[in-house]
Amino acid sequence: MKKILIIVSAAIAILFSFSLLDIEGNKAKAATVGEQLKEPESGWQRFDDTHSAIKYTNFPHLGYKVTQAYKGTTSFNANYSTHGEVRFKFKGKNLRIITPTGAPDYRASSVDITIDGITESFSMVLNNQYMNLSYEKLGLDDKVHEVVIDNFKGGRSGWSLFGLDAIDIDTDGTLIHPDLELAESLKLNKETLELTTGSSETLVATVTPDSAGLIWTSSDPEIASVDSNGNVIGKKVGKVTITVATTDGSNLTATAEVTVKEDGTGEIGTRAILRLTMTNKDIHEYDLSLSEIDQFMNWLDGREVGQGKPYYKFKLNVTTGNIISRTEYIMYDKIVSFTVDNYK
Repeated sequence: MKKILIIVSAAIAILFSFSLLDIEGNKAKAATVGEQLKEPESGWQRFDDTHSAIKYTNFPHLGYKVTQAYKGTTSFNANYSTHGEVRFKFKGKNLRIITPTGAPDYRASSVDITIDGITESFSMVLNNQYMNLSYEKLGLDDKVHEVVIDNFKGGRSGWSLFGLDAIDIDTDGTLIHPDLELAESLKLNKETLELTTGSSETLVATVTPDSAGLIWTSSDPEIASVDSNGNVIGKKVGKVTITVATTDGSNLTATAEVTVKEDGTGEIGTRAILRLTMTNKDIHEYDLSLSEIDQFMNWLDGREVGQGKPYYKFKLNVTTGNIISRTEYIMYDKIVSFTVDNYK
């Protein structure tokens, strides 16, 4: 019996050890500098060398078509007498530079990369392959960084070849053109907005500087939609949040709370007759808008808990004699009951 237990235990131990080996063998291994990296890894996003946010100076070969390169293009400077530069900004914490291959006689040369004023050097990976991970910088502050890559290092005449295949940054990061000034403030002309179904109103966004792009979204487009100009359209009764955000990498947002009410073409109507029955049995009638009815109801609710003034003011239309306006004051404790009759 003991022999059987020993054999079973040994078999379990062997199977467990194989399982560990399998787990270790299949563990995701992060790419390291010097390797080919055909696609961005999890947590990264890739921008091709032809992206509009990348600015080149003295790069005679832009978007040069090479089948093996990422998305079939690469950009490089092969002129030893020219100082070429690559500039861009990005918001994020991590950066990778993906380069094309190079000839063996460039092996001793390197290029400078300056991030936020701090300069380092790196060499292009020379393995006769494209999409090579030649440089990475991890753990930067999560903010906008300015990057400059230039070929003033080594080479035959003080300059060296440099080619760019792609740029990798954080998945939630943003690639930004170096000449773009980021927005510093963003606000809307209204924080709240009331619409009726079918009506519309335009929210005005003020962004400084005004060169920043904007994108508009609605928390529920079925209640109220918004277009690229901030025009809000009421669709059905309810409440939504309209958000405007910058697209330049500054990540600024501003919001407005929108309430959509009935448009008056249905049973509710747009106005109502308010009839108050007083303690002396007098009846007072007022022709009011629905918003004025809401204000009156809010006053009543407040008086029930001892808040607000003990009287409510109603503006009357009077054209008798020299009277230009008349206000009627109704005391809260004199109201016995009331009715509201909606009409179109």
